[in-house]
Amino acid sequence: MRTEISILAGPRQWGDTRESWLSRVPRAVKDTLRTRVETVSFRTVKSLWYGEISDPEHHAARDVRKAAEIMQARKDALSLVGRYRSIIGGLNAKNPDFYREDIARLERVARMLCGGGGTE
Repeated sequence: MRTEISILAGPRQWGDTRESWLSRVPRAVKDTLRTRVETVSFRTVKSLWYGEISDPEHHAARDVRKAAEIMQARKDALSLVGRYRSIIGGLNAKNPDFYREDIARLERVARMLCGGGGTE
């Protein structure tokens, strides 16, 4: 559970205490799961971090796990978009006419991964 909490809280800044760092998690869960209310409180996150809640099927543990999976998938998708754009740049530099179809396909996939659609 600590890994999931770390993903949601993000990197610790130089001025962060553990409590201020953990306090980012409820908002991250709410924003990631796109709910209107916070489903996980700071106290619950703190209990998960320190192992006071060990049940993997606890509602907060499920929400934290789900939000972390979504956030990690988004990060992975953005990383993949960066790779695709690098490949597109290389193909454009080599021979844009010859690789036109591959470039268009990669650009379409990159737009889809960014959430911009891709079917036109």
